[in-house]
Amino acid sequence: MSFRRVQVPVIKGCSDGDPLHVPPPGVHTRVDPPTLYLEKIGQQWMESRKEARPGVQYTLDELPFGYSLWQRPRPSKPSHLDRYLYGHPGRKAFDSPNRFYPHFEYLMNNDGDSMGCPCTVCRGSGGVLPGATPNSSRTRTQSVTSRKSNSAPIPSRPSSSHSVRQQPVALPSLAARYQGRPKKVIPGLDKSNVDSEGTPDVYRNLINKLHRHEQVDEAIEEPLSPDWRAEQELLPRLLDDVKIQEQWVPRTGDIILYIRKMPDGVDIIRDEVDTKKFRLYDERLQKSLGDPPWEAGLVTEMATGTTIADLVESDPLQSVPNTGVRVEPIPDPNDPNKSLSKQHKYVPLRQTRPFVLWGDLLRRIPQEKWHVTIKNALSLSSTLSLMGKHRFRGIWPNASVYCHGIYVGHEMLAVGDTVRLLPNKQHGERQCTDVMSVKSIRLKWTNLDKASSNDYDEGRPYNTEIWIYGSAYTSDSSRCNKLWINESNVEAPRVANNYAEWFPLHPANKELAIPYSRVLGRLYERDTIAYFLMSDYGDFPKLDVGRQAVVEARAFSRKHDNRIAKEPNATWYWGDDRADALNLKTINGREVSRYDPDRDVKDLRRQLRVLDGVINGDVKPADRDLGGKGLRSFMAQSLPLRSSAPLAPSDGRSSPSTVSGSEPSRKRTHIVDPHDEDEDEEEDSNDEIRQQTRVIDEDRERPSKKAKVMVVIDQRPSEHKPEPIGSSTAMGLREKYGFMGKVT
Repeated sequence: MSFRRVQVPVIKGCSDGDPLHVPPPGVHTRVDPPTLYLEKIGQQWMESRKEARPGVQYTLDELPFGYSLWQRPRPSKPSHLDRYLYGHPGRKAFDSPNRFYPHFEYLMNNDGDSMGCPCTVCRGSGGVLPGATPNSSRTRTQSVTSRKSNSAPIPSRPSSSHSVRQQPVALPSLAARYQGRPKKVIPGLDKSNVDSEGTPDVYRNLINKLHRHEQVDEAIEEPLSPDWRAEQELLPRLLDDVKIQEQWVPRTGDIILYIRKMPDGVDIIRDEVDTKKFRLYDERLQKSLGDPPWEAGLVTEMATGTTIADLVESDPLQSVPNTGVRVEPIPDPNDPNKSLSKQHKYVPLRQTRPFVLWGDLLRRIPQEKWHVTIKNALSLSSTLSLMGKHRFRGIWPNASVYCHGIYVGHEMLAVGDTVRLLPNKQHGERQCTDVMSVKSIRLKWTNLDKASSNDYDEGRPYNTEIWIYGSAYTSDSSRCNKLWINESNVEAPRVANNYAEWFPLHPANKELAIPYSRVLGRLYERDTIAYFLMSDYGDFPKLDVGRQAVVEARAFSRKHDNRIAKEPNATWYWGDDRADALNLKTINGREVSRYDPDRDVKDLRRQLRVLDGVINGDVKPADRDLGGKGLRSFMAQSLPLRSSAPLAPSDGRSSPSTVSGSEPSRKRTHIVDPHDEDEDEEEDSNDEIRQQTRVIDEDRERPSKKAKVMVVIDQRPSEHKPEPIGSSTAMGLREKYGFMGKVT
């Protein structure tokens, strides 16, 4: 009798498989395709579902993700091959399809969650084999049912003439039955979704958890990610420095203007004549040395213990590395040759300036005399990347990822900073009059219920936006309601005090929410800006200083950064991390993770397990030698780089930013497209930040206590579409967060 064959698709995402769990190299060979398991599991599954029909042979289309079949000669009889299925998160192999089936069925019925699985491997020798009753009466969840209905057509009418023969099984041992509730697996350890390197995809796992539990509020932890582990060592130090230093001090990851060599006795002065041109002047020789040779560079090490006095003169008792910053020249983002990055220099702070002042410092120098790094830096003005994603909060189908900071253009912004806001010309504003004290930076995901659950397919992505929340103030008293003023908001942030008299933009129990593109940059101390620009007494810089230069720089970037220019209507490039946003290959002389030829994530995880054992006292002191390769070998020392995406193409383009190519596009996209671009450069910026205001309850997705603060949302008009994102690991979802494609 001939049988008709029908292929049964497994439910995507329902797996706990560990693709790193394979036999040691040597006698084992892989069995591909694993026909024995595909046929037996597929037949048993259809019979268990009572959907098998006589005369039909069912076979799975594939094994659950992470599982693979291997064989080896039997030692006592080499002519016989023993087959074992690898991939179980407990790192134990199944020796037959009959033993694997209960585990497979449990995964399919529980969205890939193996907690409480009764199979022999999960429970030990007293587990359940096929045909046992514990699962036979289990009611499938709605999610499994809906997924099954989307599968390839399978005959669903049960046959009355076909029955499933129950097999005798061993009951769980008494110890197994009363061993208590199984341990919960945190999203950072859940391997049901992994990235290309086998690291748990914590963001997809959190979204799936939110779907199951309806509301989630928990810290983001990725203990199996070497990148995340290294970030936890570097990031707190960076944030501590940011808190104690003034806002003008260059931060790690900032792009600044600097003079590579300026001898003692030489200063930057400004002509007192009408040109107000900056030039170098040798006090001892009483001689002008011409235009300052400005270059643009990336700060890779911050100064320590910095005060404004360091701008005036260097302390001869301290070394430059202590009182200055380490700067690497900015290479061309469109050129695969990144050799400029290796020409680093330790520079005293008196030889540096914030890049936001490039218009004032360079406007009167002919462009043909500009150093090549200036235009390279201008090309990167419309880039952004998030840093320090530390908390996930959501109420289905919306969620927010809270971040410690964000790089927008040339600057890093952190929670606690005071930032300047671009004017809203729709409201008649022509100059910068508003500032905000940043309270939170959020990556917001909406419409998760309407998006594809597979982050690597071409299905519909969920919507993604970046919002910055905080307390806002204005120097325009006409925009303030007197009822908004009380004791808690009568004083503006200290750094803003010398600029103007300030008035709150909203009641004290509310916050202002703005898109990242509305941010002009950090608000620098006024005395420092006055020194930078050599302002005359009584003619101190206004809050609007540098605004026009930032608008022009962003317009220049959209035309000259090929990652943006090649995408119709795109306006921003969203990077996995700061290195990706700037399209760098090395930082501090070391390859960033995606370009590191020695990167071995499996070996790094092995080292992490040894380190964890040392900390917990589980290994002997002799085990503390981790070999020559430390955890720092996969990333630069001074930047919290998290990307571990595949190697970029040889033409220098960042692979995560492209939609086409050998890899499928991700849900999180790199290119930001707000959809209204005008030809006028200043109108470009105005359209991008055009807002309307409405009042909403604060942070609706927070599942905990009643909100104490409300939010005034300063957002784009309704014709602006939200920004869908779909990514590589950061985002499989991960931040390696590969935001790919176009954010609209």
